[in-house]
Amino acid sequence: MRSAGLGDQGKLPASKKKSELRSSTGAVWFLSLLLIVLSCKPGDTSKRVDSQKSKADSRNANASISNGTLPPRRERIWTDFEGRQAFAEAKTLIGFGPRPSGSDANKDLRQHLVDRLTRLGWQTSEQRLTEQAPDGREIEFCNVIARFPCYPASSQRVLIGAHFDTPATREFQDPGASDGGGNTAVLIELARTLVLDPELAGNIELVLIDGHAPFRELTLNDGLFGSRFYAQLLRVEHRAGNYRAAILLENLGGASLDYLPDSDPNLVSALKKAALVLGFTLEAANRSILADHTPFAQAGIPSIALLDANFPFLNTADDTLDRLDSDSLAKIGKLVLYFIAAERTTR
Repeated sequence: MRSAGLGDQGKLPASKKKSELRSSTGAVWFLSLLLIVLSCKPGDTSKRVDSQKSKADSRNANASISNGTLPPRRERIWTDFEGRQAFAEAKTLIGFGPRPSGSDANKDLRQHLVDRLTRLGWQTSEQRLTEQAPDGREIEFCNVIARFPCYPASSQRVLIGAHFDTPATREFQDPGASDGGGNTAVLIELARTLVLDPELAGNIELVLIDGHAPFRELTLNDGLFGSRFYAQLLRVEHRAGNYRAAILLENLGGASLDYLPDSDPNLVSALKKAALVLGFTLEAANRSILADHTPFAQAGIPSIALLDANFPFLNTADDTLDRLDSDSLAKIGKLVLYFIAAERTTR
């Protein structure tokens, strides 16, 4: 990897079931956080799709922040995730068309994601990398990192990532509904939901990853450009220890929800238990493949990749919006939220 950048910092070198949460729902957060809270810009709510209650809850959370207080913990925050809102977001993302790295569609979609996260109250930064394609073209990849500024960031965060690019193909156009659309839409809906519990949001880092697709064939050196670059920076800057887990969302929204068998065993166990609590099962995929969790695992961060391993339309012209199901998107969102909420109570 030849050149890199991080936001405005310039060039960088290459490189179970628990009882319900115990906090009183009417409590006000510690006064010592007041100055931090007052400095935060309240986030907007996303557009209503099917839930007036969801929109009202988000407004109440933002109003609390702007009044100098933080909302109480959400005892069942996973129930606030709206599958139909995630579906609506996926529809918007797919509307940008195929979005291979370096294309105008990719850049336009990335700006849309930055705008969405900013309106929700998240603070974003960009992380750039330039690589030379086999045909000699210079391709710029750009990850987007989002953190919630209205609560002190945890020194042991959970990273949740999803790639938003689609493959560059000549033979057909890949709409990337599940792979680049559904997974990214789940991440955006997670961002909206986490605002309801700022303390929980402070434990999370959201990463929108560019450059998942390879130039030719997915290998340890071709493809996964964004995740490899970010993980490399974490290692060079000795920051990998700041993350206790990395959850990577791959192609999602179809009938199945699986994990890759080379995922971290402890994360697998915890997420399988969470799935059972929520009324479904999480199964191992029938094969191992390279995915965006791999570089983070190589950096020493316990990592897991969640995907629909049996999706028949992956990387085809038929990976279209009608293949997505809002209930499937809700399943993954609720699973991740249940896991991080339960994990908070056991730390």
